[in-house]
Amino acid sequence: MGVSGFFVSHHPPVSAFYAEIPSKRISFNAHIYTKSSFLGLSIGVANIGEGIVRLHDFDEEYRITFPSGYGRSIMSTPWVELGGKVKVICEKTGYYADIEFLTKPFFNGKPHRVQGHIYKEGQKKALLSIRGEWNGVMFAKTPSGEESTFIDVKAAKEVKKECTPVLQQGERESRRLWRHVTAALLRNRIQIATTSKRMIEQRQRAEAKERQDKGEKWKTLLFEEDGEDGWVFKEPLGSKRRK
Repeated sequence: MGVSGFFVSHHPPVSAFYAEIPSKRISFNAHIYTKSSFLGLSIGVANIGEGIVRLHDFDEEYRITFPSGYGRSIMSTPWVELGGKVKVICEKTGYYADIEFLTKPFFNGKPHRVQGHIYKEGQKKALLSIRGEWNGVMFAKTPSGEESTFIDVKAAKEVKKECTPVLQQGERESRRLWRHVTAALLRNRIQIATTSKRMIEQRQRAEAKERQDKGEKWKTLLFEEDGEDGWVFKEPLGSKRRK
């Protein structure tokens, strides 16, 4: 499996990412930007954008939206949960899913719950209903009432992240670009982290002004704009551009 992700726009702050499994002929392209808000002792982050899962052997595209994220109990023992409604749509087949990530009730109830229903366009009755925990076990139920395990996330094999060593990365790759900020934060040297962050920002502002003065437009390396809001990978699975 290969994954690429880049910060492609600063105003608005958009990140684009792409993943593929060549052996399965499956790819995923998405773009997202966030809007944050303070909610008392919590922080809410709305994830705005969409992703497209492509099943290349079937010529099918599934468009998906994203749930919001919440950082809870930020003044004591922080924890994270997802919340909100998500839509999955395949125009070719007419299948779609309505999914809701349920936030934990204030007093009682379990966290990390999710429920969803899969439909066929033109039919009111769900073909399949799903419930459970998005980070645990989910169950599927058919219209006849038969229920079975849909997926057990914790039983799945864990895939460890593999990254190119920092010094082998390009100068603009995140882990290398922000390495001094990261190191300072890990040592709780907030002032040094702040100074390092400002140096990066000032350099990028100066570079942006220089491009503006020359009439040059910033060129992204791996992604290109698609319409007003979208960003797509330049060399996706099956692309003629790929060498």
